[in-house]
Amino acid sequence: HVKYGPAFRCSFFGTHVIVVDADVYDRSFAKLDSTARFVPLWPTGFQRLLGRNALQFLDGGSGARGLRHRRLKRKVLDALSPSELRRFLPRMEAIMRQEFEGMVEETQASGQTSLMPRAMRIVKQVILELVLGAGGIRPDEYMRDTSRELLYGMIAAPIDLGRFSAYGRAMAVRRAYQQDVEEQLASSLRRIVADVEQERQDQDLATRTMLSRLARDCQHGAGLTVEEMQDMLISLLFGGSLTTAETMQWLLVELCRHQSWLKLVTDEQIRLVGPDGGVSATWDAPEGSRSPCPTSLAACYETLRLHCPIDVLLRSVEEPVDLGDSLGTVPAGWWVAVHLTERGLREGFGFDPARSGASEVSAFGLGPHSCVGRQLALWELQMFLHVWLTGYSVEVLSDDTYHLTGMKRFRNGLPVRVTR
Repeated sequence: HVKYGPAFRCSFFGTHVIVVDADVYDRSFAKLDSTARFVPLWPTGFQRLLGRNALQFLDGGSGARGLRHRRLKRKVLDALSPSELRRFLPRMEAIMRQEFEGMVEETQASGQTSLMPRAMRIVKQVILELVLGAGGIRPDEYMRDTSRELLYGMIAAPIDLGRFSAYGRAMAVRRAYQQDVEEQLASSLRRIVADVEQERQDQDLATRTMLSRLARDCQHGAGLTVEEMQDMLISLLFGGSLTTAETMQWLLVELCRHQSWLKLVTDEQIRLVGPDGGVSATWDAPEGSRSPCPTSLAACYETLRLHCPIDVLLRSVEEPVDLGDSLGTVPAGWWVAVHLTERGLREGFGFDPARSGASEVSAFGLGPHSCVGRQLALWELQMFLHVWLTGYSVEVLSDDTYHLTGMKRFRNGLPVRVTR
């Protein structure tokens, strides 16, 4: 932004691209986005990996073109509402404590452990149990780290040569997911059809899964088809692995680097410990005025501001667009790259959760394609802080990083030493 200004032209493999900041998006593209005239652009391989029903790829906004996107998004948001997620908090806490205990055991045996694979396991298990139920997963297949295969497959030429091509290796991951999803969906849907009334009355999320809500018709539209649910689940797994799991690691590192903030967040989390030793029942919402831990939430926002996992949205325009402020006009058919994090980084590169407007970070996207998993991700991050700071001590042994297809990741999975 400092070097080129709020909008500039570049070439991407011979294609004209206009790079704009979030302010230009708000002024010149937000209205187009809300009426399905700011068209999502993703690599072909990525679209095949996630499936044609993934929300990222559908035209969003109002009007007939955005109808399918609106239906799917409303259904998923309804299934992931704060009231529904609140029922899952005790199980989310148990999943995280189990992984921290695993890191303690590895530290005792080897002198150290790695946070990255554990963060991946946490995110995947939370998503899978939410959608399919506690008995609906094969941990060994889902819990291994597949992020490298998926990231390389996302940008590779869509040539499936099995293990001999990057795209083929990524598609092998999708097929493994899809096979299990098909089996579990078929089993779960049979139970739903066989006992609809019992499912409706059951308030226990161990049996009243997200799947059962998505499969039913409601005021938000018809129930999702099996193919739509497959693509939705794979999208949630992919997105959570590459966003929430990465942010967990950065959140821990930033707080360990800033001990004064670590103490404030620790004191806040200790106050949330309930009589039974678990998280207090007063934790009603992950953000906003109802959040009981504003300092922890601010630390999450600040981490997302500094370390946004995905910082660019790629779109195309179907008509000429005036950028205003004498910046010129984008011709019809050109690509537009919206930089999500530049606006937040203008406030500085230091970690300071006290910044005003921290909640306005663009890490969860803009417009109708904003992330449906926002509430879930914020709750996971804050629960991660709660479990860590009320039960365990973590020492970061190395925070060296490297870049993988544009993402800044920790070497060796972020080596740490974890004790009770």
